[in-house]
Amino acid sequence: MFSINLISRILLPFSPSGCTINPPRDVFDLYTPRLVRGSGHIKVGLCPLCACTGTGKVWLSMKFSAYNYHMQYFHGIAASTARPFSPPTAFRTTPRQRPGKLERTHMLEGRCHRCTRWVPAQGVKDADAKVKELFWWKHAATCHGTSTIPGERNIFISDPAD
Repeated sequence: MFSINLISRILLPFSPSGCTINPPRDVFDLYTPRLVRGSGHIKVGLCPLCACTGTGKVWLSMKFSAYNYHMQYFHGIAASTARPFSPPTAFRTTPRQRPGKLERTHMLEGRCHRCTRWVPAQGVKDADAKVKELFWWKHAATCHGTSTIPGERNIFISDPAD
């Protein structure tokens, strides 16, 4: 298991000048920016997912919720748990009543584990969204809180003796 000190020692040589190492809550924390710079209204955090996946270094304002919005609606990571939102427990497709000319005739819906409602998993426009999961994540951000599907957080960690 990695310790926070080990993570800091690994990151230190790669941190740009003027940055502070911001340790994660635990080793499974996907939300916390590992590097921050500035303070107050000019404080920005580096998205750990964009930086590690080759998308580029995305610095986002911490003061004006740009970082929070990016993590929730671009990556689907909840601020309260620092882990991905729970997915729908089931899917269904339902016909729409009187769709417009450029609107979908059928909607994909996902069932929420917490409120048990069927939630639209796509927009009404007959075009793909830039982030396909956006509509589900918007529901999850307002509904789920720290709730997860039973058994979802059972993380398997290999024993060193294996």
